[in-house]
Amino acid sequence: MRIIYGANWTAQTADGEQEFAPGEEGLALYFGPCTRLMRLKVHGSFRVVSINFTPGATLELGLPEVEATNDRILPFDCFTKKPVPAEAFAPQDDITAWLEAVEQQLLREVKNADLSPPDELLCEFERLYLTDPGASLDQFAKAQDTTRRTLERIIGRDLGVSPRFAMRRARALDMAAALLGVASEDEEPEIRLRYFDQSHVTREMRQLFDTTPGRLKTGEHPLLRITMEIRQSRRLEAIEHLSGDDPRPWRDPDAEPDQA
Repeated sequence: MRIIYGANWTAQTADGEQEFAPGEEGLALYFGPCTRLMRLKVHGSFRVVSINFTPGATLELGLPEVEATNDRILPFDCFTKKPVPAEAFAPQDDITAWLEAVEQQLLREVKNADLSPPDELLCEFERLYLTDPGASLDQFAKAQDTTRRTLERIIGRDLGVSPRFAMRRARALDMAAALLGVASEDEEPEIRLRYFDQSHVTREMRQLFDTTPGRLKTGEHPLLRITMEIRQSRRLEAIEHLSGDDPRPWRDPDAEPDQA
């Protein structure tokens, strides 16, 4: 979910081109899962609060079925179902105060929603595609003492895609992160070895990102880069190479803000 303020946004979605005009009042947008690149363009300066849900976290919020939201943007806060965000999300000049206000608002909404923990099988599958997206699904199902059919049903319900596609997308996202320079250098060789050859990489980048590896590497992709940084941080935490406060290995430590 993104809470946006400022300039208009244009997005290419499964429903065609959509334009969102947040202005100073702000606009809450719920982003469904992506099965392909969803191009976004911002027509000026903006501020945004991004809230990333773990898989299965929104299932009890009365939203449309996950598959029905694939590649779509729905203009509402997924907790309140209102397009105008809560006042606590409004930007503040003091970034620390803004962050604290956002966190407190989110904690209140989560507490009021009284959500159940996600399915344990889903949690294990998330860990699998973050840490080893080339693994055998049949072996994974066996290790979880379940059937491939049950795995397909739960993942389709909770992620909106098949387990096979989720693994393929995870491999492509890791490769995109490597091309954008937001992956750990130590892991880049292993990420590249998941593909048979360069033509395989090119085909996947075209199908999922609508571009070539070369253009992805050399082009300007600020929103995609931020998204990849968030995902790679989550991935490194999942494989226990990184804690929440550790510096990200792809960043210049001298360029980071003072945390004192």
